Amino acid sequence: MLNGAAKSIERHGQMELSRQLKTRREEQGLSQDEVAKAIFVSRQTISNWETDKTYPDVQSLLLLSQLYDTSIDELVRGDAGRIQQVVERDSRKMRLLSYGMIGFSLLAFLFLLGFSLAWPEPSSFARMSKGNIAGGVTFIVLYAIGFGMAIAIDRLKKKHDIVTYREIDRFLKGEIGEEPDSEGLARKHPALGVVVKLLGGAAIGLLLAGLLLALGG
Repeated sequence: MLNGAAKSIERHGQMELSRQLKTRREEQGLSQDEVAKAIFVSRQTISNWETDKTYPDVQSLLLLSQLYDTSIDELVRGDAGRIQQVVERDSRKMRLLSYGMIGFSLLAFLFLLGFSLAWPEPSSFARMSKGNIAGGVTFIVLYAIGFGMAIAIDRLKKKHDIVTYREIDRFLKGEIGEEPDSEGLARKHPALGVVVKLLGGAAIGLLLAGLLLALGG
């Protein structure tokens, strides 16, 4: 079962859900361990939710609402406005960073090809021309900037767990049912994004090496 852990957002005051979860648990005379066993998460996860350190996902909220005999809407009603603000703000930032990442990656390839074609003079380094070397250095710098933007996007997602907040926001708007699954892929498999980035970087590195050798020949 998903624990729905989400990094605490930058805000003034405590999220309403954390207060509700603690109050409802105490009203029913349940311990954190008992709640944890009932909804298939760890006691530390329950503690994090009640101390406003993390935020549960929709599936966890569904189980909590059943346990406390209430609705998800009732549990998160006080936080809905903040969640929507975070989703809109961070989605805008990630969109701009994505455009920048794509732009710098394209520029990296264009400069590599441009220098290689415009400066064919042989160099003393392997079989590369001076254009290959200049283009390669420029490629590395521009690609590094683009990759830095990709890391910034990833950190932004982790900072506010934008996947969880988007999921909750869509649920409150009636856009998804009570068992959302596909939107939680990044959260269920956090290592997947790292693997994809590593494989993508390796593929681009191989492509760059082959291209430089071909132009140098």
